[in-house]
Amino acid sequence: MKHTMLVNAVHKEQMRMATVNEKGILVDFNIEMPTKEPITGNIYKGKVLKVERGLQAAFVDYGGSKDGFLPLKDVNPEYFTEQGNGQSNGKPILKVGQEIIVQAVREAIGNKGALLSSYISLPGRYLVLLPNKPGSGISRKVEDEEDRQKIKNIMKQIKIPEHMGFIVRTAGYNRTKQEMSRDYQHLVRLWKEINRKAGSLNKTSLIYQETDFGVRSLRDYLTSEVDEILVDDLETFRKMRAYLRAISPRNIKMLKHYKEKTPLFDNYKLEDQIRVIYQERVDLKSGGHIVINPTEAMITIDVNSGRASNKKNIEETAFKTNIEASEEIARQLRLRDLGGLIVIDFIDMTDKKHIAEVEKAFKTALSIDKARIQLSRISKFGILELSRQKKQSTIQEISYTKCPFCKGSGLRQSLEAAALGAFRKIESEAVKGICSELKIILPHEIADYILNRKRSELLDLELEFDIALNIAGSAEIPWDKVVIQQIAKNHVDDQDNTEEIKDAETQEASRALIEEKVSVNGEKRTKKKNRRRPRHKKRKPMEASTETSLAMNGVPEIVQEVQGEDNLPAANTPAKSSPFIIEPARPEKDNVNSRPDEQKNNISEPETNRKDEE
Repeated sequence: MKHTMLVNAVHKEQMRMATVNEKGILVDFNIEMPTKEPITGNIYKGKVLKVERGLQAAFVDYGGSKDGFLPLKDVNPEYFTEQGNGQSNGKPILKVGQEIIVQAVREAIGNKGALLSSYISLPGRYLVLLPNKPGSGISRKVEDEEDRQKIKNIMKQIKIPEHMGFIVRTAGYNRTKQEMSRDYQHLVRLWKEINRKAGSLNKTSLIYQETDFGVRSLRDYLTSEVDEILVDDLETFRKMRAYLRAISPRNIKMLKHYKEKTPLFDNYKLEDQIRVIYQERVDLKSGGHIVINPTEAMITIDVNSGRASNKKNIEETAFKTNIEASEEIARQLRLRDLGGLIVIDFIDMTDKKHIAEVEKAFKTALSIDKARIQLSRISKFGILELSRQKKQSTIQEISYTKCPFCKGSGLRQSLEAAALGAFRKIESEAVKGICSELKIILPHEIADYILNRKRSELLDLELEFDIALNIAGSAEIPWDKVVIQQIAKNHVDDQDNTEEIKDAETQEASRALIEEKVSVNGEKRTKKKNRRRPRHKKRKPMEASTETSLAMNGVPEIVQEVQGEDNLPAANTPAKSSPFIIEPARPEKDNVNSRPDEQKNNISEPETNRKDEE
């Protein structure tokens, strides 16, 4: 059946390639977006950061956002740093900080970095050149032994160095020696250019990037079944024509520039088929359907009979639905570019012949897939397992971003559960008692629910903890997030704080004035005290100490009292309770036998006694 290749490259934000058969059914599909450009096939100059012998791998900085993962079994022996082919106790050794040329063989997935290899492979139209790995091979898709022998005879006529190897692709079947040789020479020139560029670089960087999207489409999807190629972008058309002229001149005639006003994919009615690629459910003509669920561990596919289950013979219904589903599953694996471990849950069948026929039909449908596939048998539970080679990100991963509300799960909390969770967070902040106000931002629906259904509880919180709760809605807040802005109590009343600061400044100024006055008078009293020895007589106790006077009368009255009496004696006032320090008078030795109450009263000398002595 003849196919037509369509390349839609008018919009550079997303370039698409599709092949359709004569019935208008989508056979192959691929896209590229500059924002998520694939790195598979790119060649880098990297540096070894860490060698994990337990993992038998090394982590390499190649310039990507995450370090690449390099298995030691994929390290060329020329990079080993020890004798004996780099073996230490049977294990290859790399040196930290060592520079190494690596190629990305798998995209970075989630938290996993890109998978790297130091064995370089350069794919061409008919050959894959292995510049640092000797050996040769032929694609497994070429099964006929005579055809394989013809290819071997052609390749023997091409002189290939011993340190290099090659693999003949499926497209190399039934090609002439001249075509094979032309493709080989092109790849050798490319490898020499990569080596030259790698030698001139002193840091980790990209050395070689995969070719243009249109050229890559020709290289990977142009088969013998394709008899027409339509391209709607002139620049892409010219690049593809130049590539065909150099590699496969006889195919230039099938390349055409599409100039119609109707969009290329619309003209072939492909948009609806492409839309199904992004959906979880795919309907079958018989009335059944399949459900495809990609997860981090594996991809699960469930086959359901749907409307077809109304028929009388359940076994026959299950068999026909499974046959149809097996063909559609193989097609969807190609179109979506799903890889890794895949588990298919077929409808249960009891007839062993039916089970064998479904397995055969599925294997036949997978035969046209270019990726490597390992297939198991259908188990007694109706489960079939297979692994498919994963080269790049899936179509969905390239075109879609993870939803910030459901985190890619497709589920979110109910309104009641989300609102109650938000209210509990508000309650936990309010009971702390350290805030005078909380400003809460929630999704609109949750904010409305709390303000209407939890109004009485909000009022109780405000009254009990003396706090203001201000709730607002926002369309930018994720469903499971609560944004709370706290306003502490000591920042609420700016006016009261200002008055307190002014009072403190007034008291400080008054104390400074007292200290200045007392320091002068205290100096005079010290001189008088040193000139004579005081007599110790029984005196009357003081009615109040200076400390008590400070506390009762306040600072202004103390200032007035000091100004009125210059000869006021010093009081026994502790340093912490007064703005100045005056040492008390010490009793003489001959007064040691005095009664305690007399000693206590002799600490400060009344003014009347001092005047009598004078």
